[in-house]
Amino acid sequence: MGTTGRYRVEVPDADYYKKLINCQNACPVHTSAQGYISDIADGNFEQAYIRARQPNPLASTCGRVCNAPCETACRRGKFDAHVAIRALKRTACERHGVEARTHLPPVRTWGGSGIGLLAGTGTKNENVVESFTVLSRLRNERQGAAKGDRVAVVGAGPAGLAAAHDLALLGYRVTLYEAAAIPGGMLLLGVPAYRLPRDVVRLEVEEIVDLGVELRCNLRLGRDFTLRSLREDGCKAIFLAIGAHKDQELHLEGLDLDGVVGAVDFLLNVNMGYRVRLGDKVAVIGGGNVAVDAARSAVRFGDEATLDASRAALRLGAREVSIVYRRSREEMPAKASEVEETEREGITFEFLAAPNRLIGRNGSVCGLECRRVVLGEPDSSGRRQPIPLPGSEFTIDVSSVIVAVGQTPDLSFIEGSDGLRTTRAGTIVVDPATLATSVPGVYAGGDLAFGPRIIIEAVRDGHRAARSIHEHVQGLPLRVRRRAWMVPVSLEELASFGRLDIPFAEPPALPLERRTGIAEVELRYTPEEATEQSRRCLRCNVQTVFNGDLCILCGGCVDVCPQNCYKMVGLDRIEGDEKLEALAQARPGGSGESQGRVTAIIKDEDHCVRCGLCAKRCPVGAITMESFWYEEELALETVDGRKPEAVVAGR
Repeated sequence: MGTTGRYRVEVPDADYYKKLINCQNACPVHTSAQGYISDIADGNFEQAYIRARQPNPLASTCGRVCNAPCETACRRGKFDAHVAIRALKRTACERHGVEARTHLPPVRTWGGSGIGLLAGTGTKNENVVESFTVLSRLRNERQGAAKGDRVAVVGAGPAGLAAAHDLALLGYRVTLYEAAAIPGGMLLLGVPAYRLPRDVVRLEVEEIVDLGVELRCNLRLGRDFTLRSLREDGCKAIFLAIGAHKDQELHLEGLDLDGVVGAVDFLLNVNMGYRVRLGDKVAVIGGGNVAVDAARSAVRFGDEATLDASRAALRLGAREVSIVYRRSREEMPAKASEVEETEREGITFEFLAAPNRLIGRNGSVCGLECRRVVLGEPDSSGRRQPIPLPGSEFTIDVSSVIVAVGQTPDLSFIEGSDGLRTTRAGTIVVDPATLATSVPGVYAGGDLAFGPRIIIEAVRDGHRAARSIHEHVQGLPLRVRRRAWMVPVSLEELASFGRLDIPFAEPPALPLERRTGIAEVELRYTPEEATEQSRRCLRCNVQTVFNGDLCILCGGCVDVCPQNCYKMVGLDRIEGDEKLEALAQARPGGSGESQGRVTAIIKDEDHCVRCGLCAKRCPVGAITMESFWYEEELALETVDGRKPEAVVAGR
């Protein structure tokens, strides 16, 4: 209800129906989650994979480690718990994605059968501007196809891989530079293998490289090549996606003691297979996903001499691994499910504790002094600030301390003549809509432009950069064409969805006693479990469509709705935009003082379970259940009526 005491309503149209698909709108690359979940419910895992993969070249990776903003937005969460969207994606990918092969081949030998599944035209809500099909159409229809122009992508993490994928689809000759010995960025160097198997990343990279991307590793920007040298080599555009691989500094006495290490450096060494000596008592400072990854890795990859013993001792509480965080559990940035797994593995938390100083003995850290805090009022960032309590100091005995308070990009590659503008936060200044930097033809995205962000946001930046580069090189803007349509849904079909009687079930996990080394912790649903979990989906793309000309205002829909979604109110008790005003004016008595004698039926979309009982109850067929579908298409704008390729050729 609005501030005026009247109900705020919207007249349904294509934009309204699209807005109701919360999961797809929350996904940075607009994955049709409700689409692939519907496919899984029907037993069509291949089509589910196609929908998941179309807008996301790292679908298999995201099926394991995505932060899943779709789940946060999922409307089912208003009833009990969100749908297991990420885990269901993994189930589809494991059957038909890069990891579907039972025998993983050596590097550079597999072309990626998953790509072959995407060669068709695509279907319905999977066709968004980020999708494989839409990009392929843009190239195949010769609307300003690239004709072999060279583009450099610097950084083979999620943003760089996504950009290279799209640019190759558009016909560019893409060279992908990576400073490390292997591609993948923080997917390999930062995310532990027990969460993300290395073969999954390797095969997704291979699939992208096999589109025609030239991959060059062990080459660092600023050391082995420069922006100037890339231009001199004929690159028409450059995308910078080098990530944030530096640990953010923590101003704390004793940081120079032996045994104090940054989380990024620690995870990089562990993930590269180097030996890391930690001792028996480890404290991790921080509350994000990196802090959690570091703590769980410390359990698995400590001092080699005590590793096996400490694994066993951990279950008895003898080995101490703790996370120190200066706010409450509810305010931890880390994903809740990862925090729960951390606790299951015997790692403890010190909440509302602020590090004060590090204590040393003979040059090595032996203690972490902290102070208890209370949370004050929110500051300009919206977060409550910790206030130390006088006299509350306490010390945690440690043999090592891992500092995980954030990451920053390394901007040492910038030369004075480059012209790249930077921010006070140590990132590159970009136009957020196009990712263009202050230098024409140079684009930046991912952590380098915005600071640490989740994987799927980096993939979005890769898509966005590729589109901007295509516009830049072709000299023409890309226009998005959209169309939408409705398809009737039978009440029998609806009966298998929105099952409020099916509880949320976590994906199966490896038993605690087997969680050692790189053994993957989260396992996949069985097909039967996946099918059952998919039926919890409320099918937000299915809509109740009303025909006001047929409605007799009997109130049957109001009475039969199990969720009390409907109300019958006077027209004078609702308010909206000009579309509502136009609709009201078109009805007899819809204007002036007579509005109070005209009845409107309004609906609460949040609590509708798409059961279809209202449509079944309506005696005149004024309510139908229809699924909403839409698709998008990209096209280069024409100039003076000429075709895009003619404009490009003649400019």
